[in-house]
Amino acid sequence: MTKVVVLFHPGPPYFHDAYKIWNCCKHNDEKPADIVKIAAVKEIRPEKEEDVIVWKGLNKPAERKAEAERKEVALRVEATEGARLAVEKHNLETSELGTSSSLRVGAPCRNNGCEKSYDGTNDEETCQFHPGQAIFHEGMKFWSCCERKTSNFNAFLEQTGCQKGEHKWSLNEVVNKVREDWFSSNGDITFNIYCRGSLPDKVKVLTDGQLLRAHIPHGFGNKETDIVFELWGEIIPEESRVLVGERKVEVVLKQKDAVGWPRLRFDPDIDVKESTEA
Repeated sequence: MTKVVVLFHPGPPYFHDAYKIWNCCKHNDEKPADIVKIAAVKEIRPEKEEDVIVWKGLNKPAERKAEAERKEVALRVEATEGARLAVEKHNLETSELGTSSSLRVGAPCRNNGCEKSYDGTNDEETCQFHPGQAIFHEGMKFWSCCERKTSNFNAFLEQTGCQKGEHKWSLNEVVNKVREDWFSSNGDITFNIYCRGSLPDKVKVLTDGQLLRAHIPHGFGNKETDIVFELWGEIIPEESRVLVGERKVEVVLKQKDAVGWPRLRFDPDIDVKESTEA
């Protein structure tokens, strides 16, 4: 902080017989208003220079790594006793009722990029899909098979498939949106996915430390949900885990750096702008 020099009158004002003066400089003046215009005669300087506090903004998201530096691994999956007992009970009841698991009308195609559903007559129809994997890197989204890159998520989802083949109908209902929340505590990020009847032996969560992929079969095997997004910060896969409960799947991610996350998902529209302005 720059030192400020203050000029002032150390003596008191003195008024006598129409004269107005400062006792310190003996400057006489008969005009009452002019006393305030008399120049000060003494300087005062701060005895101590105050510390300067610089606000550097919010914590920055993890720097996005190149694909060659990333290695995707599967997180360790555990299950509560209640979750396993609930699945066993449901399987026993289903077996006794003789429930059919045949293909139903309305079943979606599981091939990437295909939006068709089974209508009872289109089993022989040609499917146009993406055989590769979805890639999210540095704000860009593309399929590894054709690499048509875009920063717009909706445009990415609408990209026409680059290969033709047979439909892969799902026997399960695909649920694209489920309730979720997250919180941080003691260097861990806990991501909760609320879905009843998840199958512990089929739940898969993979991560390379920055990208998270989750495949959650739930509804006792009748539903499935896929979640893919980039994490705001970086985590340590080897020290992270998944806990399957009766009503939710808990993904516990070990932070690489114990800093506060303003959000769970990395958003290039927000985070890249904030990093540039910081």
